[in-house]
Amino acid sequence: MKKILLLAAVLMAAVGLNAQTRKGEASVLGNLGYQSNYERFGLGVQGRYAIANNLRIAPDVTFFFPKDKVTGLDVNVNFHYVFNFSKDGQGFSVYPLAGFGMQNNFAGKRTMMVNGQEVKVDGDSTTKFAFNLGGGITLPLTSRSYLNAEAKFMFAQDDNMVLMLGYGYRF
Repeated sequence: MKKILLLAAVLMAAVGLNAQTRKGEASVLGNLGYQSNYERFGLGVQGRYAIANNLRIAPDVTFFFPKDKVTGLDVNVNFHYVFNFSKDGQGFSVYPLAGFGMQNNFAGKRTMMVNGQEVKVDGDSTTKFAFNLGGGITLPLTSRSYLNAEAKFMFAQDDNMVLMLGYGYRF
């Protein structure tokens, strides 16, 4: 076990692991993504604030477009631990994430077939709470802007995966 840990440490040092996410850094990120369980696309916004070196809080809100007259809104608070990989100041960063979320789905009025008869059903809303696990990668474009890709699994009554691609700006 000690040999495996030592090998992992040597490999990480060889590729230039570098701690560059500093306490107090902030950014905002616009996202476009896909939710697997409900098979729908969404638009979101995420804020990021480094609460310690390499550790940031990342609250986000995502609106999922209606599919089969069901609209979604997810609100999450995740924590990222950032690993920066760079060579001569150019590179990328990866991060695992963990956090909590709320999934809200609103079903509009609709007509359903029950025993061969059309029945009108009123709209209703459901809210479920989730535990999030996932990760992402950030690729800087300039000193202030970057591209981001993120995947997270939301463990709730209806588990699902959310894939997001986005563009961010650092302050």
